[in-house]
Amino acid sequence: MSNDRLPRRSRRLGTRLAAVVALTLVVVGGGVAMVAVSQTARAYRDESLQRAAAMLAMLAGPAALAVAESTFDKLDGYLAEAVRPGDQDVQLVAVVTFDSAGRAVAASTDALVPPVVPGHDAATSQDFVDYAVRSRHPMWRRLVAGKTAHLLVSVPAVSGLRWGTLVGVFDTAMVEQRVERTLRSVLAVVCAAAGLLAAVTYAAFARMAVRPMQELARAAEAIRHGARGQRLHWQRGDELGLMAASFDHMAAEVERFTTNLEQQVAERSAEVEARNHDLRVVNAQLRMANAELDRLAHVDPLTAVGNRRSFDQLIAQVAGAGDGRTWALLMCDIDHFKRVNDTYGHQMGDLVLREVARVLHGELRGNDHVARFGGEEFVVLLDGAGPDTALDVARRLVQVVAHHDFEALAGVPLGRITVSIGVAVHPLDGLGADQLLEHTDMALYAAKSGGRNRVERWRPELRCRGAEG
Repeated sequence: MSNDRLPRRSRRLGTRLAAVVALTLVVVGGGVAMVAVSQTARAYRDESLQRAAAMLAMLAGPAALAVAESTFDKLDGYLAEAVRPGDQDVQLVAVVTFDSAGRAVAASTDALVPPVVPGHDAATSQDFVDYAVRSRHPMWRRLVAGKTAHLLVSVPAVSGLRWGTLVGVFDTAMVEQRVERTLRSVLAVVCAAAGLLAAVTYAAFARMAVRPMQELARAAEAIRHGARGQRLHWQRGDELGLMAASFDHMAAEVERFTTNLEQQVAERSAEVEARNHDLRVVNAQLRMANAELDRLAHVDPLTAVGNRRSFDQLIAQVAGAGDGRTWALLMCDIDHFKRVNDTYGHQMGDLVLREVARVLHGELRGNDHVARFGGEEFVVLLDGAGPDTALDVARRLVQVVAHHDFEALAGVPLGRITVSIGVAVHPLDGLGADQLLEHTDMALYAAKSGGRNRVERWRPELRCRGAEG
C-alpha cells in the first residue's frame, strides 16, 4: 500500500458521507417538493377549471336566449367572437351549443358537430356531449396528449327553462407550463440546498474526522517504513483523542519490542557467525586432514612417489577402459640392493631408494606415472607409449641411474648404483593388467639374468622366472 493511498481513502469516506447526506436530502426534500408541487398543480388546475366554467357560464345566458328565439346566426357570431385568442392562461379554442335534444345548433366554427379536442378522436367528444346534455350540472374532463393539455367543459344554457347545453374546449398548455416551471424551481432549490448541505457536511467531517484520519494513516505508514519514533501527540478529549493516545502507546510498545528484537537478533547473529567461523576452521582442518590421509593412502612415505595401492587402482582403470589404446609397463629393480643394506645399513638403503625414485620421476613426462611396487622394485606406466618409445625410455632410465653420483649424496663409497628394467606393451604383450604385470616381471627377470643394468622386453620364450637380490 502506497504512502498516499490511505489518505485518499479517508477523503473518499468524507465524500461518501457528503453524498449520503445530499442523497438523503434530495430524496426527502424531493418527496416533500413533489407533494407541494402536486398541491400547487392541483390548485392551478382547479383555478383553470373554475375560470373555464365561468367563461362558459357567461355565454350560457345569451345562448339560451338565442335558442329560445331561434336566432342561431347571431349566436354563431357571438360564439366565434368568444374564441378569439387572448393573453389568458386558459384559452377557449372551440365552443358548440346543443339544444335539449342534443343537436348542435350553433358553433364557433362552420361545422355543427361536437368540438374535437386536439390529439383525440371525435368519439371522445361525442361521449362527453351525450353525458353533458343529460346532466343538470356543469361537467368537465381533462385530456392530455403528448405535450398538449385541454379541458372539455359543459355548462347548461338556462333562461327560465333549460334551452340547451354549451360545450367548450379550452387550451390549458400555459397552466401546465406554470406547473412545470414551479416543479423545476422547487427541484433546483432542493438540489442547491442538498449541495450546500453536502459541502458543509464534508467540510465539517473533514475537519473533525478526515484530516485526523489522514494524519493517523501517514503516521502508521511512516512506522511501517521504519520511522518507529513517529507519534501523534494529539491533545483532544474526544474519541479521536483516545484513539491517538492508544496509537502512541502502541507505537511506543512496537518501538521497544522492535529494538529489543533487533538487539537479540544482533547477538544471535554474532553467536552464529562465531560458530560459523569455528565451523569453517574445523572444516578446513578436516579437508587438510582428509587430503593428507588421501595422500598417505596413495603415496609411498619413504620415496614420495605412488605406492602399490595407487598403482593397482591406476592400472585397473587404464586396463579396464577397453578403448584399445597403447600403453607400456616398466618394472625397475635396483641391482645388488641387498648388498647396500648389509654393508651400510638400512638408513643408507632408504636414502638410495629415495634418490632412485627421484631420478626416475624426474625423467618421465607429465602423463607418466611411477610407483614403488615393493622393496627395491619400482613400476612405471607410460601412457600412449608403443614398443619403441617404451624401450627408449627404459634405456634412458638405466643410463641416467647408472651415471648418477650416489656417493656424493651418501658420503660413503657406495659404488655404482644400477637398475634393471623389464618392459611389456599393451596390447601387444598382454591384454589384462595381471597378465601384463606377469610378463613385465618375466622381462625383468631376464634382464637381471642377462647381466643386470640393462633392459629386456617380454617375448613369448620367456616362460621361466628366477629371482636375484
